Amino acid sequence: MLVVIWVALCALPTPFYAQTATNTSGETTLAAAPNPFEIQARLPKTIREAISSGKVAGPLNPFDVVAHRAPGVTLDLSAEQAPRFQPFSIFPKGGGMQNSTLVGILLALIGFLTFSVSVNRGSVGKAWRGFMNDGALTLLQREAYGLIGLTPYYLLYVNFLLNAAFFTFLVTRYFSDGAYNNFRFLLFCLLGAVFVFLFKHVLLEVVRRLYPVEKEVQRYSFLILVFNCVLGLFLLPFNLVLTFSPEPFQAPLMFWTLGVISVFYTYRALRALLIGSKFLSGDLFHFLLYLCTVEAAPVLFLIKTAQWQAN
Repeated sequence: MLVVIWVALCALPTPFYAQTATNTSGETTLAAAPNPFEIQARLPKTIREAISSGKVAGPLNPFDVVAHRAPGVTLDLSAEQAPRFQPFSIFPKGGGMQNSTLVGILLALIGFLTFSVSVNRGSVGKAWRGFMNDGALTLLQREAYGLIGLTPYYLLYVNFLLNAAFFTFLVTRYFSDGAYNNFRFLLFCLLGAVFVFLFKHVLLEVVRRLYPVEKEVQRYSFLILVFNCVLGLFLLPFNLVLTFSPEPFQAPLMFWTLGVISVFYTYRALRALLIGSKFLSGDLFHFLLYLCTVEAAPVLFLIKTAQWQAN
């Protein structure tokens, strides 16, 4: 009996009553139907009249195209409300380094170079011949074996790192109008130079252990050693001239020095290409992958970092 009564009640037409809401002026209005798929023609007359008069909004269509609005974070970034990225912000700013301090540093560099050459006077000539000729480089690699044979070239390599750090300090000090003219920033330049080239050799060692290219990687690593030894000999006189030259001549000298360094590394890249030329035919993809990850990516990262700071 109860089941029959419940079925009869469900079969009866059920009136639909609109919900009411109170607007800001205190008037009671009809609320919109909650079903977004409701057909407005089937709604009660009172709701249709309220929708047509604008008292309430019609059912929302989930497929309506809504104008795009950028998120709040995007708006903040587009309005440049967020702090700008400055890679050099971690470096110590401030001036105060006297020219007498620079003279003392240059004298220390000259003294270290003199000591490096006096350990083995023939190492400079052999490094230069290895720089100019591939056959002389092969002979030099055979002679420079073990710690005793490599010690003179390691000392010349340290001379290169010291002069490269000092040259980076001079360039940064000039283009930043003396904002980084302090001894702590010079130490940062030295640590940066050591980290960059140490990371280079560690990465080559990882490649040598992972892939069957032991002889080629050893030769390329020794090529980097010899080229940096020769480049360190050229950087010292450039640092002397840049330190004591008048200000109008400093910018041309810096760009000219950077051009010489670019020629050095371009020549080294060509010599390195000869070492890896036998991989071009069989392993072209892996060779190009190495060039992009090991050679090009660090240089592009440094250039991009400098551009961020300059802008």
